[in-house]
Amino acid sequence: MSGIVPSPQTSRAERPFPLQVRWLSVRSVLVLMTLLELGWLAAIWLTGATAATHKLLPLMIVTIILGGLIILLPDRFLNWLPLENGRIAHKETHILLIIGLVFGVLLIFFAAEQRIWTFDEEGNLWAATAVANDGIGALFENYDRRPWLGKQHPPLVPIMYGLGMNVLGTSQLAGRTMTVLFALGTGLLTYLIGRRLFDRQTALLGTLLLFSFPLVFRLGAAAMVEMPLTFFFTLTVLCTLRLAEKPSVGRLLLVGLTIGAGMLSKYTMVFVLPLAFGIMVVQQSFGQAVRYFGAMGLVGLAVLVGWLLFANQLNVLQRQLATVWEYAGLVLTNEYGRNVLFETMTNRLPSGLGVYNLPLLALGGIAVLNQRQKADWILLFWTLSVWLPLSLTLPDHRYFLPSFPALALMAALGLQQIPNGKRAQGTTRGLLLALFLAVSTLYLYVDWVRVAELFVK
Repeated sequence: MSGIVPSPQTSRAERPFPLQVRWLSVRSVLVLMTLLELGWLAAIWLTGATAATHKLLPLMIVTIILGGLIILLPDRFLNWLPLENGRIAHKETHILLIIGLVFGVLLIFFAAEQRIWTFDEEGNLWAATAVANDGIGALFENYDRRPWLGKQHPPLVPIMYGLGMNVLGTSQLAGRTMTVLFALGTGLLTYLIGRRLFDRQTALLGTLLLFSFPLVFRLGAAAMVEMPLTFFFTLTVLCTLRLAEKPSVGRLLLVGLTIGAGMLSKYTMVFVLPLAFGIMVVQQSFGQAVRYFGAMGLVGLAVLVGWLLFANQLNVLQRQLATVWEYAGLVLTNEYGRNVLFETMTNRLPSGLGVYNLPLLALGGIAVLNQRQKADWILLFWTLSVWLPLSLTLPDHRYFLPSFPALALMAALGLQQIPNGKRAQGTTRGLLLALFLAVSTLYLYVDWVRVAELFVK
């Protein structure tokens, strides 16, 4: 990691916020974050969306206490956090190990307590258990009779989980522990990408803010395909950046293999292809992007075609193609799909990102759109490559997860736009409030049962 040189042109000093807003201050941002969380809890209460209504009043009280505490806490109690580039560089390995240990323990604890995700998690665990008990061959003997798997998914995730469960055991917690490893790996990749595109401070803030997104914690502690897919998606971004910096056959092959691994995890990995092409255009040129994209695409395509031929022998290819085609037209041809899109954009995605993070995302988005440097374009391409196609096909909030590392880095940029007034440490205070509010939100989500839909009937 020491060989990675952060981009000198993207430091905070050279990224001034483009708007002069009188009310924009440490206190106003913290108050807004607190009020948004209170409003979100109140909306859940009023709409009767959760069965655990007894949790809402205590959570509202805790939210007020946390907001007031972070706002009023003296600066001397915040100086211990190493958020400056120099301090991070001096203790980088130690900081990353501590973050991994802390979030690893929290994810395992949440995995032990979180309710089962019906159908998707159950289906993956059943398939992985078959691999663990009877070998990989057993998975393919009755592949078409597994409703979750045979209908719509490739086989890599249950195979990886089954091999891991050979060591960890065949319990639900063992399967979820595999997901925790992918979640921690995604956090590390977010740091490495952030350090490459910006600097150590932005990278560290982005990594921490990634775990302040409630959906990352929920899916990072569930034995489902979304987190492994996000890991391979993010790994492809990092490998493509390395390829653009120093092209070589080895790096080209690695990008193709990561794309192929993602395709064998979930078909929505296809959304990484325009992103990889965009990164090469931004970092190199259009001509070189065409050449390298063609080569890396062939590697990934070869892996996918191999699976599709095998799927045809298993008599599941036509069924899976029919499912993909049905999902692809859900929004454009179906009223239900448009209702899902509306609910996802107005309700589930803001909740998954944490409504308290919306001010940071807005500030970061404004800064990115104003700067439009190479790193900013990459964040925009990363977000749009997931959000645009999903908005036209199957806008389930879980499927947006591969864009969350980019959004975390964008929120980190927004966090650094908070001006320091009479009460300093705006970056530290915003980060702590986001993390603490995430913990309180996860207390509601640990046994979440939705009993009332807002727009989807």
